Amino acid sequence: MATTIENFMENASTKQFARDFLFRVTQITIAGTDFSGDDDLIYAKSAVLPGRAIENKTVNYVGQQFNLPGKSTYTNSESYSIDFYHEESIALRRKFEDASRYVFDNEISYGDIAMPGEGDRITLEVLDRSLNATSTIDLIGASIRDIGAVTHNIAEGTGDVLSFPVTFSYHFYRIK
Repeated sequence: MATTIENFMENASTKQFARDFLFRVTQITIAGTDFSGDDDLIYAKSAVLPGRAIENKTVNYVGQQFNLPGKSTYTNSESYSIDFYHEESIALRRKFEDASRYVFDNEISYGDIAMPGEGDRITLEVLDRSLNATSTIDLIGASIRDIGAVTHNIAEGTGDVLSFPVTFSYHFYRIK
């Protein structure tokens, strides 16, 4: 059945559309460090709802190609990035530095390079207009990969609020 303008309006006003700011990072637990609550993750500036794909496997028979499902992959699971506002005290960045050094510490030349488990996770929430969670996404087996640099424009700065990216990896995600 063709959708009319009236059908579109009725469905859209009932179901509503997702908005780019109705998304939260509510918790990160990695490398023996817990980031949760308003003091830390209120500073998450942007994050991405991750993707998932099923690889295609082909089987050819008598000139016909058949497409079969293969293994699942989690898009960019090796480089999942979250941008954080950089506060004046750099306390949040220090926590990421500590988590990074937990994995590998240059001063002692080793760290905990074990495979991240169930408890190592990043929790994301999709919110409705009343800021209630409609879905919770847990990135399971999360671990830190990169803490981005912060550029300060000492001579020509304009007072912009600074931010920095942190890149993680994870094994897979669950949606609740």
